[in-house]
Amino acid sequence: MFLTWRPAGWGDLEQGLGIQPKLWGDALVSNEAAIRGWKQLLRNPFFASAVLEYIPSVHGHRMIGLGASVLVSTAFADAELADPRPDLNSRVIASIHSGKPVLTTPKEVANANAGEGVDVLVLYGTWRDEILGSEERHEVQTLLASSFTEWHAGYRVRRIIHETTDTPAKEFHQRSLVYRPIAEFPHLGRVIYLMTYESAKSVPASLGNILFSYQPPVLGFRKSDRQLLLAALRGATDQGLATELGVTLSAVKGRWRSIFMRIEEAKPSLVTDVFDHEGRGAQKRHKVLAYVRSHPEELRPYNRKIKTHAED
Repeated sequence: MFLTWRPAGWGDLEQGLGIQPKLWGDALVSNEAAIRGWKQLLRNPFFASAVLEYIPSVHGHRMIGLGASVLVSTAFADAELADPRPDLNSRVIASIHSGKPVLTTPKEVANANAGEGVDVLVLYGTWRDEILGSEERHEVQTLLASSFTEWHAGYRVRRIIHETTDTPAKEFHQRSLVYRPIAEFPHLGRVIYLMTYESAKSVPASLGNILFSYQPPVLGFRKSDRQLLLAALRGATDQGLATELGVTLSAVKGRWRSIFMRIEEAKPSLVTDVFDHEGRGAQKRHKVLAYVRSHPEELRPYNRKIKTHAED
């Protein structure tokens, strides 16, 4: 038996949200409107999700946990922290339903990565605590945290906000020490937690240190290059890349050549051994993917026109 995680599809979300129905996000809109809101979130480039599964299943359940988050606008985060209220994710869902989403845009993310940083709102995070032993529980919590870290590494994270509604999640945050409670609503059984650079750095061995350790990108990939690299990291072949990106196979090969040229111009130190003009394409791609996997900031939007902290 082993535990694994993968991004969620709609069927996964629908099943996973049933683990903790209080976080459906339908406090301000109908359940049908909330469902439409979640489906729109799935298409958002800054929506992150993790389905945790045991293979084979445990007590008839293959899905053991679910986590979901999204990047929100600075204005929304500022307002929620200034006046904390329950039903955080319901306000996000309601904003999508109203046509005025409080989610951030690619341009805002690019500016934030070069400026003060992005704000992450955890929309959902829980697991089937009642069927897990202590060792399994620790394994699930660790994987949920590491999948969240993997999704968000490479962003200049400013703040992470999370509202919990169940005891296991509250206990996990309290033990982690990097999340600090900022508002409690005992009559609802809810707590709003906040993680910042200061709280993460106070626990040296925490995963929060990875989230708040940011370096600006040096390669300056175009959006189309980043899209190709992200898909390639998921294991897509060139033909698969063409299908996923809606371009021809020759266009995919052209993007690879563009990526190679950009690296040769911006980071000559990466051009060693097989990564030269005579190197085979497969070898070059392997080296590039290994590099961006360990430097996820290269795959995030970044506005080079904004003065960075390093230049202050």
